[in-house]
Amino acid sequence: MDKSAQPLLRLEGIKKVFFTDEVETHALAGIHLEINQGDYLSIAGPSGCGKSTLLSSLGLLDSPTEGAYTLNGQPVASLDHSERARIRNREV
Repeated sequence: MDKSAQPLLRLEGIKKVFFTDEVETHALAGIHLEINQGDYLSIAGPSGCGKSTLLSSLGLLDSPTEGAYTLNGQPVASLDHSERARIRNREV
């Protein structure tokens, strides 16, 4: 597939759950998102709805509990710590 035809970023079924000894907090539940080159995006919502959690995942600072995140055609789950740091430094 032509790389220019691929979305810049794709999320499929992204979930993020935070666990403590007593509480299981579902911060993201089944997020599907596709962003193409040149798109503008705004993320808005009330306090506690998952905006910061989503941005932490998009910025490769945190990993989703479930789902697929593809950045520039590459699955993010396959990136090691140093590759994530390089991408944050140069691409995000």
